[in-house]
Amino acid sequence: MDNGARVGTPQLLVDSVLHLISLPEIYLRLQETIDDPLHSREQIAEIVAYDPALSARVLRIANSSYYGFPREIETVSSAVGLIGELELRNLVLATTVIGAMTALDYKGVDVDEFWLHSLRCAILARLLARSVGDCDPEILFVAGIMHDLGILVIYQQEAALAGEVRRQINEQHQLRDQAEREILGFDHAEVGALLIRAWGLAEELSEMARCHHQYQLARSSQVEIMILALANLPADTDVASADGSDTRLVKLIEELEIDQDSLTGIVETGEQQCAEVRSIILG
Repeated sequence: MDNGARVGTPQLLVDSVLHLISLPEIYLRLQETIDDPLHSREQIAEIVAYDPALSARVLRIANSSYYGFPREIETVSSAVGLIGELELRNLVLATTVIGAMTALDYKGVDVDEFWLHSLRCAILARLLARSVGDCDPEILFVAGIMHDLGILVIYQQEAALAGEVRRQINEQHQLRDQAEREILGFDHAEVGALLIRAWGLAEELSEMARCHHQYQLARSSQVEIMILALANLPADTDVASADGSDTRLVKLIEELEIDQDSLTGIVETGEQQCAEVRSIILG
């Protein structure tokens, strides 16, 4: 099907929404401060504390099973010391991006279900990274939150065609990315990667978004992308459940050398953490 006259290119879609969805100012200030070699922990804490809702959210997450610290963390400064500046930055990035993207109007997509899927994927990716080793669990958490942002861009800019994609998924039992490529000529992974790049975020995040459905195409971060792809399967309502019958699931488990029992335990832990922090992160 030739839809060239009906839909723009992935880059045009992203260009069309950039004036609507920019990175929140508090994240930009936080990144600028962290980049200053003379900054202090107190400066980081002050930036987060400037937004009472954000600082309360950070403290609630720091005191949840997501981190599992043995004692209560009462101040943002203490949270910075225990969590770490870069991890705190990633947490702020994830939570503020959710707020910025949710503020837009989307027709035909359940935004709450979208973010719940993203959060589940993020938590599973973080846990899997810890199990596999030699990966940064926190960057994988952010990647999990952001991997499907292209879906929101498509629904915001091309709601009618996005509806056609959904119908094809339901009627022909196709995977979302396959249906998108047939109808649009590209998929949400490509759109999301371009948005992340346009925001000036780490190229690693863009690459993980671009390849999370086709990890064989990865030019870098191959292990991280396989972890994200695996986390996306148990969390993804568009594909088979994680019972070992999905051939992609079996292949990813083999390549990452994770046994099924370990995966089952990780999924159970991830569901417990998601149940606890979903109201904190998603509001």
